[in-house]
Amino acid sequence: MNPSTEPGDGASTDLAPPPRAFLRTLLQPHRHWLHLAWLAGAGAGLATVALAAAVAWSIHLALFGQGAAPAWPWLGAAVLAVLLRHGLQALRDWSGQQLAFAVRADLRQRLIATASRLGPVHLAHRGHSGSWASRYQEQVDALAGYYARYLPALGLTIAVPALLLAAAFSQDWVAGLLLLLSAPLIPVFMALIGMGSEQIHQAQQERQNRLAGHFLDRIRALDLLRRSLALEAAQRDVAEAADGYRRLSMRVLRVAFLSSAVMEFFSAVAIGLVAIYVGFALLGFLEFGPAGELTLFSGLFVLLLAPEYFQPLRQFAQSYHDRAGAIAVGAELSPLLQPPPDTGHPGAALRPASDPTLLRLHNVTVRYEPEIQPALCGVDLDISRGEQTAVVGPSGSGKSTLLALCAGFVQADSGSVAIGADARPFAWIGQRVHLFHGSLRENLLLGAPAHTPDPELRAAMAAAGLRPDDPTLPHGLDTPIGEDSRGLSGGQAQRVAFARALLSGSRLWLLDEPTSALDPQTEDDLLTRLLAHARAREITVLVATHHESVYRRLGRIVRLAEGRLQGDSHV
Repeated sequence: MNPSTEPGDGASTDLAPPPRAFLRTLLQPHRHWLHLAWLAGAGAGLATVALAAAVAWSIHLALFGQGAAPAWPWLGAAVLAVLLRHGLQALRDWSGQQLAFAVRADLRQRLIATASRLGPVHLAHRGHSGSWASRYQEQVDALAGYYARYLPALGLTIAVPALLLAAAFSQDWVAGLLLLLSAPLIPVFMALIGMGSEQIHQAQQERQNRLAGHFLDRIRALDLLRRSLALEAAQRDVAEAADGYRRLSMRVLRVAFLSSAVMEFFSAVAIGLVAIYVGFALLGFLEFGPAGELTLFSGLFVLLLAPEYFQPLRQFAQSYHDRAGAIAVGAELSPLLQPPPDTGHPGAALRPASDPTLLRLHNVTVRYEPEIQPALCGVDLDISRGEQTAVVGPSGSGKSTLLALCAGFVQADSGSVAIGADARPFAWIGQRVHLFHGSLRENLLLGAPAHTPDPELRAAMAAAGLRPDDPTLPHGLDTPIGEDSRGLSGGQAQRVAFARALLSGSRLWLLDEPTSALDPQTEDDLLTRLLAHARAREITVLVATHHESVYRRLGRIVRLAEGRLQGDSHV
């Protein structure tokens, strides 16, 4: 029962922050997890220095101790350093995961809050429902690596190597210089790879959104495709779209493997140079600088630190593609989470129940985009309690926007809207009724108090022209209904919606082309019942239609054209 949008209505576009600023905004409430990850990573770096020193000194004592202090206490210290290091690394990884979990949970709440605030009309203008589902699940999950791995690695990429480099310089400045000179090459190549990676990730996100909408459209049209003998063609279309997404995903993986390969290559070369230097110095083949005074302890200590020096850079390289993916996701989600432009116009005011006017629109203008024609422009309209009014006009004239405005799905950019206090809640019946998978009883109870007895449900069905003993409803109220009203005809589904409106007790009914998909006989019977019931209970009815057979049966006709009021007459 979502409101339909007029073809002339445009999508909402907002000035959104850049993706990086958006990602920083998501991080702000949960920075403590990132700080904990950095502290744990720095602590693990200190434990690595202690481990390398303990192992190197133990070997040095074992070979050249000559009766000095035994080596086993240093081996014990090495074991404690190993335990401390792995514990701190586990804490670092756990903190990163907690950060990613908190950010994703917060972002999903913001998406739900945004969808609730926008309402179905603005929501439909900001993307296909399949795209929204993909964003909520897959794109939000795509941020996990950025917060769990990339950001912790980014902070430790400088701190931990600097700590290990200082320890290496304390033993041999040549070995330290070899490590120092090899490090800048890695960020340079990573940046070059990242330029192309970001574009690929953005293309992947766009393709993912299109694929989700493409697949959902085919699912919704499955019955039509089956009757049209077009299932095989639709299957080929979906397979081709999925294959295109697979190829794009493989490009992303190739970039990820390339970044890791670049890191491994340069780190292996640098470690090899340090190993050659230490080996030649210990063998006496080098006399340059401190090489002649290099001891076994110093050489082993530097060799043990060399792989660990590149470990933070290696982790950074492995998570670098997470950054590109997160920026692409941020570019997609940031505009969606921006509120509509603040026009300074307050929400709809409530009129007291004693006022004979239920709805009052004064000089109302509604637009979805600043650069396109307004969906409604300068509309003045009063609807009295119990009045039955038809809103008439061609497609794109603003009929559905007017109903959405009365329902509160959109707000006016200018002008004022006053709604009676007894018009909330309201009943909405669209041209395409949405019934959920479940029993007939469960679908009727959506518009009624939870403990409404079965006799009241049957009475509402009868008032809507749907007999409880209908042979097409073999189990009565327990008759199962499939998703998208499967198991019921179009007329039966509309009658269920009518019965649901009756059970709701609403004093305002908003009907958007409620009989457009019905045959003339069913349309006549349903309208007769609906209008008679509304007159008997003084229910205000507002119907958007362009069928003369419908609007001639109502007491008042309001004509719209290009969003402007063109006529207002009583029949």
